[in-house]
Amino acid sequence: MRGITTVEATTPGPAAPRRAAGALAAPLATAVAVMTVVASALVLARYDPALVGERSTTPWLSFVELAAAAAMVAGAWSVRSTHPPASTGLAVATAGSLLPLWATSPWLPGPVRAGVLAAAPFTVAGVAQVALGWPTEVAPAVRRAGRAVYMLAGAAALAHLLGYNPFADPGCFRTCEDVPPLLGGILTTRAAVTVASLLTIAAAALGAAAAVLAAKTARTPRSVTGAVVLALAALAIAAAVRLVGWGDALASVSRFAPEPFAVAVVGAVVGGVGFRTVRTRAAIDRLAAQLSDPSAALRQSGGAIRGVQFLVPDDGRWVDAAGHDVGDPPAPGSDLVLSDASGPVLRLLLARRADQGEVLAGLTPATRLALRNAQLAAVASARLAEVQASQRRVVATSDAERRRIERDLHDGAQQRLVSVAFHLRVALAGAEPATGVRLTSAEVRVRDALARLRRLAHGIFPSALASEGLGAALDELVAASDVPATLTVHVDSVADAPAMAAYATVVAALDAVERPSAATREMISVVQDGITLTVRAEVTGGDGTVVAPDCTDAADRVGALGGQLTLSGPAQDGTLTVTAVIPCGS
Repeated sequence: MRGITTVEATTPGPAAPRRAAGALAAPLATAVAVMTVVASALVLARYDPALVGERSTTPWLSFVELAAAAAMVAGAWSVRSTHPPASTGLAVATAGSLLPLWATSPWLPGPVRAGVLAAAPFTVAGVAQVALGWPTEVAPAVRRAGRAVYMLAGAAALAHLLGYNPFADPGCFRTCEDVPPLLGGILTTRAAVTVASLLTIAAAALGAAAAVLAAKTARTPRSVTGAVVLALAALAIAAAVRLVGWGDALASVSRFAPEPFAVAVVGAVVGGVGFRTVRTRAAIDRLAAQLSDPSAALRQSGGAIRGVQFLVPDDGRWVDAAGHDVGDPPAPGSDLVLSDASGPVLRLLLARRADQGEVLAGLTPATRLALRNAQLAAVASARLAEVQASQRRVVATSDAERRRIERDLHDGAQQRLVSVAFHLRVALAGAEPATGVRLTSAEVRVRDALARLRRLAHGIFPSALASEGLGAALDELVAASDVPATLTVHVDSVADAPAMAAYATVVAALDAVERPSAATREMISVVQDGITLTVRAEVTGGDGTVVAPDCTDAADRVGALGGQLTLSGPAQDGTLTVTAVIPCGS
């Protein structure tokens, strides 16, 4: 049915996914970076060349590490909302590359300084996850490879933690504390370094292969994949150099730590991609704002344009953005008409002393598209207003015809039947008994016809609606209905058109019950809230029969006023809801 929105019962959809588990990864990576920078600053403040064997941090290296930490954190934050798994991977890589630097802090306990060195293999796993976690969907083989990379990194970290004694390392990698490991009697320091290095190289190789495979099967930016592969290659080479260089007794300060800088390269590339994404989204948002609000596009003119009007095709009328007719045309020279192949489309109302050439030069393609979109919306609003006005005229004409028929029935047929009944009663007074029986029967039939005619005339147009108002008319309607109903009315003064629309909606809701039962109930509420009249009827069938009512008349009346009628049901349990939202003026 036209103008009626039908709502059917639906099953609830799946619940929204929970927030990504890596939501806290970027803040934690930031905390690690800040603490590392602070620790490096404290070490730098106490820098003494005579104690260089205890410190691997030199002044220039501290500033480079600060820049690297900033790049890591920026990358993790830039894709935190768009690619949470990649942000988590970058956070893991940040922690894995920066935590070993804490070993240079002499105020930390020896076991802690030795233990943080075991975090380095997780740098490989985190970097690999940046590429593997970038796409939303990856092949199962890629997913399994990502888990294998983490397992290899974890095994390398565990071997380093259980068997590495910094003092037994000829190079004293970042710290020379004598910290006996848990498996010192079983696993030598060199064996621990060898196992950890080999596992790290294997993890880097597997991660690089998986990153290349993921790039082929998913839309991962080439720059991200390239940075990840490059970083993994650098990490694998660093692990191999450390393994080959075992036995070199150089001081710790000569040991260059490539992990933070490899991660920094990935972070910088990811941050650049994230920045471009944010910039693109901002541009799209600005374009969307212009398309939805032409005034936003016109504000770019710097005040040269003070308004816009649109031509309704095949009509010759000019309307504003809301579709309302405009008054007199602007003065000559104060407007700029834009046309297309079909002729004039819109005109821009210019401010005084505005240069038309400058205005035309300032109309970007996005602004023109926004104005074209606004022209379509304005024309649609004007057409809709015309249709609603036509509906109102049809409804008004129909109501006028109904009133005329009611008057004709009341003044014509109804009066004649009353006269016939009167003459029959007069004739009955002097008639013989046999004739009186027939006259009495005729009088009963005439009065029955008169009652039916009165009900028909009343149904055509409820007289109480015009004389006593909407509340009284609805009270009379519900009282005469066979459907048990509870009526709640909170209205002030309502015009005839919205009142008739509300009345027709209640009539349709009552007609939904074909055979009421003792359990049938109907809750009807009519509430006026400012300029809106809301009619809601909830029907509970019980043991009775509830069907979808004919809401054509009600929908036409509601639609003619710019309102909306919604029909929900009837459901399997016999429930039905009819709702009408009717604009009723102020």
